Amino acid sequence: MNNVFCCAAGLGAALWCAGTVWAAETSVPVKLGPLEPFWRYSAALGPFHEMGQQLVVVPDFMSRGDYPYRKRPFAKEALFADHLSIVRLLGGFYDGNEQGPATPALHPKDLAWRDADGKIRYRVELLRPRLQPYLDCGYTNLTLVLDNVPWCFPAQPACGSHLGQSAPPRDSAEWHDFIQALCVELKRILGPEAAQHLRFRVGTENNGRARFDGTQAEFLRHYASAWSAVNAVLPGAQFGPFNISGISVQGLEKENVNAYALAEYCATNRLPFDWVAFSRYYRPGTDPEEYAQTCRGVWDEFARRVPALAGVSREIHEFGFAPWGEVEKGTFASAEPGALGAALTCQIMWRLRAAGINRLWHWGVDDKFRDRHNQLETFVTSQGWLLSVFDYMAGGEAWLFPPREKSVNGTKFLAAGSFKKDGALLMISAYNTDIAKHQRETMSFQIPAGLLPSGTKTARFISLTTANAPHDSLRRDLAQAGLLKADYVSRPDRLGLIREMGAGRPAELFVGDRLGEYKQRWVESLTLKPLTPDIGKIESWAGGVTVRVQLTVPEVMVLELKPAK
Repeated sequence: MNNVFCCAAGLGAALWCAGTVWAAETSVPVKLGPLEPFWRYSAALGPFHEMGQQLVVVPDFMSRGDYPYRKRPFAKEALFADHLSIVRLLGGFYDGNEQGPATPALHPKDLAWRDADGKIRYRVELLRPRLQPYLDCGYTNLTLVLDNVPWCFPAQPACGSHLGQSAPPRDSAEWHDFIQALCVELKRILGPEAAQHLRFRVGTENNGRARFDGTQAEFLRHYASAWSAVNAVLPGAQFGPFNISGISVQGLEKENVNAYALAEYCATNRLPFDWVAFSRYYRPGTDPEEYAQTCRGVWDEFARRVPALAGVSREIHEFGFAPWGEVEKGTFASAEPGALGAALTCQIMWRLRAAGINRLWHWGVDDKFRDRHNQLETFVTSQGWLLSVFDYMAGGEAWLFPPREKSVNGTKFLAAGSFKKDGALLMISAYNTDIAKHQRETMSFQIPAGLLPSGTKTARFISLTTANAPHDSLRRDLAQAGLLKADYVSRPDRLGLIREMGAGRPAELFVGDRLGEYKQRWVESLTLKPLTPDIGKIESWAGGVTVRVQLTVPEVMVLELKPAK
């Protein structure tokens, strides 16, 4: 039995509390309700579907430790995902020519083409090979993204970005017939029942001309004709709009396609609008509270303008650190796969849960590189560490606990818990928007009486810090070996993926030769240890218990509380 549960009047508690400024009256726990696995979503990107983009063999080391990976019963899977969005499914791929494919081989990859007489023809036989890798791995719960309109449909095809064809179809009837033929083929591939449970998303970030180079009126017709086609074949399918980029309550009205106006149009014309979704990225220095408040504000604004959307699914379809396009803005980009990334992501995820999020799509958590034998190796980021614990928190009653005191260093503390009949898991994060600050501080919060199972007496913990996080350790080793890129040498508080921060092929070989060590550090970081008084203490009082822990910024700590056996 671990001697960490004690009476608040005890000598140990008095010593621990010395110098603390109490603010219990301002600390009101927030009940979040049943914790559904809102994070078990990811995306698979074209033109790589036939290769099973995102699917990996689960690394053996992830099955070790006290929070082993909860593997799906298939040879491969997208890590921590039960639902996939299939993005750029239709074709319209970009090969460097903004006016159309310079390489004729790209035309046959489109699911539709126009013959010499000007008639649209279909290549629905290409659909099964794109879906089969995911179907073989049990992914029938899919969101199919109707973006990148094939090159044959627009009057003047165009590429607003490297992501593909962006002009709308010239003829809504042609588009409708194509989508209907697509749905007929989906029904044949998946079977009538499974196909009815598909979701269809019209576009990706179509609120900007880079992704939809058309007018508001053209998008309304585009959306309505797609729904008419889907509904004719798969009336049970869900249907909704693109994920909005660059969100703000006022900013959406200034976009090329006004998502508010689309929602109002759908309500007036009885068209489905089954989710409000964003793309939301972040970087070191992001304030997690402001981040979540922005999301809540936009979700609430949709419900205010269109009351029928009050209960619609709140979603983020692209989520994670933003390493793309930041260099062009003069911002140093890094994936942050270590303790800093975990501490920030933890706080954002729980803040989003408090804001009512229903579904969150994360990018892959794997870090790939090639070893000395040219074997492609898969390591895992700290986001995977977080999700390993989140998977074990799923199914409990979730609560958010404000800290009882304010940090003198501006550190943001967050504590959340998942409570079940057999015990509780508490996730605690310390993060500072000034990433140069690494002070060790005391954080405490209170759990009301009745949440913990009666007889709770044992406490164990794991934590992720810059001292033990595998990628932080890996960075130090690369620096000592002279294999760290100059940009990372000059930015000691930033952390990248292996290929991102390592100096070329020699860095990959270095990591590959030591990969066993880093895997072992992963396992050790997810192996529970007894909670000792110098790390934390749980004190009983009339209203419940007080949890008090020592954290070094940035850090994520997980406490497991169980009844004594």
